[in-house]
Amino acid sequence: MSTSSLNEAQYAAVFHRKGPLLVLAGAGSGKTRVITERIAALIERDVPADAVTAVTFTNKAAREMRERLKKRLSERAEGLRICTFHALGLQMIRHHADRVGRRTNLSVFAENEQASALRSVLQDMALPNDGEQVKIMLRRISAAKSGMDSGDAALAAVRERYDALLARMNAVDFDDLMVLPIRLLSEHDDVLSFWRERARHFLIDEYQDSSRVQYELVRLLVPSDGNLTVVGDDDQSIYGWRGAEVRNLFMLDQDYPGLTVIRMEENYRSTGHVLGAANSLIAHNSGRLGKQLRSNIGQGKPVRIWESANPEDEGERVAADIRACHAAGSEHWGDFCVLYRASHQARPLELALREAGIPYHVSGGLSFFDRAEIQDVLAYLRLIANFGDDMAFMRAISRPRRGIGDKALGELGEFAHSRRCSLLEACLDDELPGGRVETLRAFGRLIVDLEHRFLHGNADEVFGELLAMTGLKAAIEAAANDEKERERRLGNVAELERWWLRHAGAGGRLDAFLQGLQLWSDKDEDPGNQVRLMTVHAAKGLEFAHVYVVGMEDGSFPHRMALEEQRMEEERRLMYVAMTRARFRLTLSVCRTRRRFGTGESCSPSPFLHEIDPMHLSWVDRDSESDDAREEAATHMDAMRQMLTRLSS
Repeated sequence: MSTSSLNEAQYAAVFHRKGPLLVLAGAGSGKTRVITERIAALIERDVPADAVTAVTFTNKAAREMRERLKKRLSERAEGLRICTFHALGLQMIRHHADRVGRRTNLSVFAENEQASALRSVLQDMALPNDGEQVKIMLRRISAAKSGMDSGDAALAAVRERYDALLARMNAVDFDDLMVLPIRLLSEHDDVLSFWRERARHFLIDEYQDSSRVQYELVRLLVPSDGNLTVVGDDDQSIYGWRGAEVRNLFMLDQDYPGLTVIRMEENYRSTGHVLGAANSLIAHNSGRLGKQLRSNIGQGKPVRIWESANPEDEGERVAADIRACHAAGSEHWGDFCVLYRASHQARPLELALREAGIPYHVSGGLSFFDRAEIQDVLAYLRLIANFGDDMAFMRAISRPRRGIGDKALGELGEFAHSRRCSLLEACLDDELPGGRVETLRAFGRLIVDLEHRFLHGNADEVFGELLAMTGLKAAIEAAANDEKERERRLGNVAELERWWLRHAGAGGRLDAFLQGLQLWSDKDEDPGNQVRLMTVHAAKGLEFAHVYVVGMEDGSFPHRMALEEQRMEEERRLMYVAMTRARFRLTLSVCRTRRRFGTGESCSPSPFLHEIDPMHLSWVDRDSESDDAREEAATHMDAMRQMLTRLSS
């Protein structure tokens, strides 16, 4: 790709010579291209690929960046380290596993495994361990690890026992993927030197989403005069509820005094009216670093504001408009997106779209990795890779059921505790007492046999052997209610097997495959040619020709809880993100009444609507003679005529 088409700000960012750099990249300003071109420029200046590390916040973004650079640089891209923060942390832990009391074949516990481990700790400490208590304590432990909760003696005691249990099972949780690397860099000079050499050029995408602990990792890796490049937008910092701190942007010039700041304000995505509306809204936030987006594609049409009687009418109006626009023009269903502040607002929209015969996809459904059959297979794989993973053992030994009840498992747990070994190791102990000894030993030998096959067997056959030898395939088939469900479940398992075969074909080990899986996410999966329904948080980074933002009432957007917690500025940033997803047409929809706790309540329009410069707005229902009102009516009439023509032919 030629750099001659770079604008002035993009060119300055790509070819910045040395020292710390902050690129304030507004929505749609080409930040992904800039960070990719900057990495390519470094390699073309003969910077060793292994000295470049780039981190971002989603696996999709990291994957796309790697693919672009591989296409651009061919074999010179080999050795580039492009991944998420958590994937980088995992690399560091695996490389120095013995320094943090782990082995390289460690398990990465997701939320359900963390909950199981913590429940075991709370039981041992005779503390409340119901589902809600476990959730609360997990949140507090996570906040403590992230430096957001100093905690108390009681929390410290629980955390110490929880961390010790994870260490015994050769496991880490997601917070450990940041906390343990910081400990490594802080306590071991040789480790710090090793990783600083690999971060001589350290680049961060979506920097506004970084947390306090991630910034601490950055400060350790990159000295104050180092070659740090961060690309971000303070106006799009919307993840404060999960630890992101917009203040990290403001602290850069204190920790990196030679910081160069470049603002990218030319937008290649949205029309002038969309950007003008977004600019005027976000200007109400204080303490911004400041920038003003300008459109590269023309002024376009004003932002429409609709007023509907209730959410049902709102949903029907959205569906009718989508169908009319689709029928009248060249748009595909995938060109339309409906955004809302909270996921429960999708229900009337789904009903309306279904009744209109419009294909749609709701983001945030059941994850591929949350499906029961996938969890069952992964439990076996995790146990084969890490004999210390007691959480995987407990699931695997009951899938399928082997006649081993709670009593036998309780005795096994007591024996393992007395021997200070894992549950699987206890199964293989010659002195194992209690009931079902032979069944437990047979299960232990089965896992050992499968470990040998995965290490030394044929990668094309071993996955099928696992399904057959464990009885999992038969159990999955038996659990299905009908043939369609059976095919779906086996199809999901076959997809997991295809991923394994691609990994194994590249020479990868099972433990590395599983560690990678725990960091992957299928939430970015392309749903194809369907209307998208999603929360605004889920839409960040996406763009659509037509965007509808529903529920634009005071208390809904901005959300009532955010108002109570005085998080108005983050809510405004969230609205800014919603608006800048639109390329050509943005519609903001207000309901006059909405049900709350089973009763109808009158609603007033969101205060955000009154913060937008009126020159960029068209209140369609207040002016039936406006261009937008006439256009909407004409489009709907054309769609009806086309439908009648098709019905009569």
